Parts: sequence; C-alpha cells; structure tokens
Amino acid sequence: MIGKKRYKGVLRAVVLLLLLLTPIQAVWGQDDPGAPIKNLNFQNADIRKVIAFLSDYGQVNIVTAPEVEGTVTFSLKQVTWREALNILCKTYSLSAVTEQDYIRVLPTKKYLEEVSLLEKHKYEQKQLVELSTAVLKIDNAHADDLEATVKPLLSPRGKVKVDKRTNSVIVRDIPRNIDRIKSLVTKLDRRTRQIKISAKLVEVSTSALQEIGVDWTLTGMKRTASGEEYNYTTKQSLDLVADPAGNFLFSTVQDGWDLAASISALVGDGKGKIIAHPEVTTVDNKQARIQMGQKIPIKQFDASGNIAITFQEVGTLLRVTPHITSENRILMTLEPERSTYEFDPNGIIINTSNAQTTVVVENGQTAVIGGLTTQDVTTSRVGIPILKDIPILQYLFSYSKKKVENRDLIIFVTPTIVDDNLASTADDQGGN
Repeated sequence: MIGKKRYKGVLRAVVLLLLLLTPIQAVWGQDDPGAPIKNLNFQNADIRKVIAFLSDYGQVNIVTAPEVEGTVTFSLKQVTWREALNILCKTYSLSAVTEQDYIRVLPTKKYLEEVSLLEKHKYEQKQLVELSTAVLKIDNAHADDLEATVKPLLSPRGKVKVDKRTNSVIVRDIPRNIDRIKSLVTKLDRRTRQIKISAKLVEVSTSALQEIGVDWTLTGMKRTASGEEYNYTTKQSLDLVADPAGNFLFSTVQDGWDLAASISALVGDGKGKIIAHPEVTTVDNKQARIQMGQKIPIKQFDASGNIAITFQEVGTLLRVTPHITSENRILMTLEPERSTYEFDPNGIIINTSNAQTTVVVENGQTAVIGGLTTQDVTTSRVGIPILKDIPILQYLFSYSKKKVENRDLIIFVTPTIVDDNLASTADDQGGN
C-alpha cells in the first residue's frame, strides 16, 4: 500500500509538471519564430524569465535592465512573441526599445529620462555650431511675403531680415537650417501667372439690355444625391446693404455674342454711353481695384478740437480678385460698390450700395454686373407754333410732355490670362 501511494504521488507530480510545461513545450516545438503562440499562461512567473522565454522563442536578442524585476500573471492565446512582449510592457509600465541588433526592456520612466537627456544633448550641440549667413535673392515675389514663411523654420538662435532695396531675404542660422530654407524659398519663388482685367462701364437704356445678350435669369440643371436631374431657374441677385440704393445683378455674356460690336451699335443709336474703359493687370490671387468717381472733402475735429479735412471716395468702385484654376478657367471674386452723396444740415450723407459674389468664367469670357437703375426725366412743351410761346395763350394752345426713361449702369468684366511667352517678351524688352 505504501508503494502504491508513493507511486501515485510521483505520478501526480509528473502530470502536474507536464501541465505546467505544456505551453513552453508547445512553443519550443514551433519551427517558425513568427508563428502565433496557441496558448501562453504564466502564474506568478519571474518577469525576467518570461522575457528570456520570449527572446528564445522569437530568436532575438533582448537585454533586460536591472531595474526590471517582479512577477507577472497573464493568459494569452494566438499571439506572436512581439505582441506578447508589447502587452507585457504596456501592462507593467515597461518600454521595449528596438536598437540596431537587439531590444532593450527598461522601465518607461527611465526611458523617458533618457530621451529627455538625449534631446538636451542635441540642443546643446546645436548651440555650439557656428552660425552661417545666406542672402536669398527673390525674383518673382516680394521678400516681405516670404519672411513669415521662413520664420517657423529657424532654430532658437536663427534670425531673418528682409532687404527691401534688393528684394532679398537674409537668413542667419545653423547650416542645416539654411539648406532647408533655401530649398523652400526656391520652390516658392516661382513666376506667378498674370491676368488682365478689362472693365467697361456702360450706361444703357433698360430696354436695350437684351440687345447685348444680357440675361439676368440663370437656367441650368441640378443633380440630387440620388442621381435625379431637374432643371432650375433662379434670379441672380445679391446685395449686402440693409437699405440699398439699388440691387446688383450678376450674369455672363455667353459665347457667340460680339460684345464690342453690340455696345458700339448701342452707342451709335444713342441708347448707351461708355463712361469708362479701364484695364489693369494683376497676378494670380492678388486683388485689382478700379475706381471711378471723385473725392469729397469732409471736415472733422481731431482730439485737440482743430478742424481736419479728410477725403472720402464717392462713385463706382470695383474690386476683382482673380484665380486661375487647374483647367485654365478663371474664378473671380467680384466686389462692386456704388456710392452717392448729398448735403445735410449736419454734414454730408454718403449713400452706399455694395455686394460680393464669386463666379467662374472661361478665359476671355465676360461677366456682367448691373442692376443700378437711374431715371432720366425730360419735360418739354408741345403746342401750336407762335401761339404756344405767348405768355397767356400758351396754356390754351400747348401742353407739357414728360418723358421718363430708365437707364442702367452696366459693368462688363473680362479676365484674360496673360500668355507666358508674351510676359517674357515684355520683361526682355523692359530689361533692354
């Protein structure tokens, strides 16, 4: 009986040992280190031995810091050795740092201290590097515009200054930063495309608008998210003033209309009058400003009580900001403004009407801004000759004829992309 009990005790010990070693034996039986571990169980196991086991299984060199100690308990299934190591480190506040040929396992707090010391050392090394100076000549932009772009790239010791006389950016910094700044400035300092803005201010009779192809009704087709298509018609109108003197309308003159010939015909027939025809050229994304009118002197009192005269612009003002799209179309932000003035016992009252819109037109296509209508009232005396001029009898042999005619101020804006070859030729001629 004693022999059987001793045999059973030994058998139980062997079975228990086999159960404890089953995961490790299963692991050691794997030929592929990258294969997932089917079952990985540890109960109060020494953490250094667990790391050593993962090192053997993954066939990698793992160095464990002396500060790493204690026991771990976890149960994982179908994980690789690297996933098990990451889980272990995250759970027990450790960091696995991959070096060139091995992995270091150390407490996260100590690792962060090492990183901080390394960054401090790099910073101190930069402070010892001798500074260099570079003069970057800007050919196609304003040096002032690039100064704000360069500043974020400077080191704490770096400085940047603009020389307006030579349109240059002067950079003083460590050599590595100067090389980066040079590369950036070279990419940004490119020739900017130009757009010629041709504006024509025409005063025409309201009934004559159709003769020059202006239609204030926009017709087109919209498509819903479900793919359904339907036609739509809208009135193009936009005004940002609470009590405007008039409303601005926007449209475009479509292809097939000879705009210049139509306007010339209207002027020849006496139905229209060209007020101005200014043309300006601006670079891409830069605002062009066209102003027609006068400056009104306004008296004001300064802080000392002295009279100071300021001048207020009154008339027609047009701001155009063009942008060339990737399809060589022109996106324009139009800001028209019309202002008039009148005298008041308390001073001068300036009435202003303005609006803002964005339109996309083809190269050379014309956008039309209108809607400010004025009335011309003409009174004439009609009657029998001679008798209508006699002071008393004129009321019997004549009558007054009053004619009211509505006239619109129309602004035609035609953007045209300036050809690069033409711009280069103009630059060469100017240089010679």
